Amino acid sequence: MLCNRYLLEGPMSGRTVRLGEIAHIVGQSTHERSPRGTDPLEETLRDEADNLMLLCAQEHTEIDAKATQDVFTVTWLRGLKQEHEDRIRHVTGLGPSRATTVVRMVGPVHGKAVELSRQTAASAVTARHRFPLFLESYSRHGVEIDLQHTPGEGATASGNAPSAAAASRSYYRQAVQVIDEVIRHQLRPGIERGSVQHVSVFGFARLPLLVYLGSRLDDTVPTDVYQRHRPEQSWVWPDESGPGTEFSVRPTQSGSACDEAVVVMNVSGAINPHEIPAELTALRRYEISPVGTATCPDILRQRASLRHLEDTFRDFLARLETEAKTLRRLHVLPAIPMSAAVALGRAHHPQVHPQLVIYERLAGSYVPTLEVGQTTS
Repeated sequence: MLCNRYLLEGPMSGRTVRLGEIAHIVGQSTHERSPRGTDPLEETLRDEADNLMLLCAQEHTEIDAKATQDVFTVTWLRGLKQEHEDRIRHVTGLGPSRATTVVRMVGPVHGKAVELSRQTAASAVTARHRFPLFLESYSRHGVEIDLQHTPGEGATASGNAPSAAAASRSYYRQAVQVIDEVIRHQLRPGIERGSVQHVSVFGFARLPLLVYLGSRLDDTVPTDVYQRHRPEQSWVWPDESGPGTEFSVRPTQSGSACDEAVVVMNVSGAINPHEIPAELTALRRYEISPVGTATCPDILRQRASLRHLEDTFRDFLARLETEAKTLRRLHVLPAIPMSAAVALGRAHHPQVHPQLVIYERLAGSYVPTLEVGQTTS
């Protein structure tokens, strides 16, 4: 109960072995040598379920040791038993329809990374009344896309813009291969078998890679995308109430009639017109921004805000199908939260929408780093 070990399988043999032991909260006997046996609980109640716990052998020995009696008190053990039973009652009450497959992608961002453990993801998922699945048949870590050891990330932020862009291209090629490998060999087979019916996505990585991850997720599978909230240092959505922030798209420049356009996404920050690369300044341009509020890093405090932003992405791409039928490439300059990058990738359909060219601010300039989708001939 304390260590959460699986108590029906031997860790060395892998065979079915009963490793659990029944332990008494109040000792079975009233004798002073019986652990916590001097408690006033009636002897007739000491073998009842309310006074028993299932523990591994090591835990059983430790809580009954004379040297630990001041730590493992009756009150403490009863509280732990109640907490554990409440958690199991909650999880088993969710039912199969509340299960979700957890997908975690972690990579450094300009040399920095965050903690995104299985437990962190599981806590965020259960807070939304879902039961986390990790597809253990492929890895004890579940569906995990680990980009932390992909070489070259540190070089992308150094030097001048051209050298940083070249370093980014190499880094992104390798990172994309890692993403494709996990999606192809872990997530996709689970979807085809029917064992993956809902997905929960946690991503901390460079924005272009998060857009790419979103584009590789199956849009037919219901998906929740989670956001890391800096004030709480947590992945649990802090505010599930209220309508959330709305977003809008507006054309800011008609531009030349051609098969390319630009969208500036001023959501978590603002990209000034003078920061737009010179080769894009003559193109048709759009801007996505919040309605009735200023941009800020923590703008996605509510899941409703992320849903509104994803709907805005989808509506915008649908609008381009009618307004710009010849559009072949859409240059994306994103100042958006990480969850929004995943949502953008999910909204994009490679067979329908123009290729996305994702830019990133490197060495003080916005440079193209990754293409999502294929160009049309």
